[in-house]
Amino acid sequence: MPLYSQVLVNVWTIGRDFTFWKDPLVFKPERFLSLNLDTRGQDFELIPFGAGRRICPGLPLALRMIPVMLGSLLNSFNWKLEAGIEPQALDMEEKFGITLAKARPLRAIPSPL
Repeated sequence: MPLYSQVLVNVWTIGRDFTFWKDPLVFKPERFLSLNLDTRGQDFELIPFGAGRRICPGLPLALRMIPVMLGSLLNSFNWKLEAGIEPQALDMEEKFGITLAKARPLRAIPSPL
């Protein structure tokens, strides 16, 4: 590789590597519950915050605040899907880009407790 080359890491492909994940193309969030991987860029099977000098500077804040905010939302509202949508029919397809987003937005409806 030539000196001063710019290298881009395809995180999307790494996250779907059959070498590391069983059924990597299937949405199974429970697979991460028992992992002993470092999400701070040391284990390259899972690098949601980047790695090295370019790692996300908000990582410590995100790791503390996301569970608090998610818990607050879940605790403060009753949640339901749009009329006519069953949980089994949810489309979990992703849209590839600089960030990874759902191809079609999830429409969950909060209502006061």
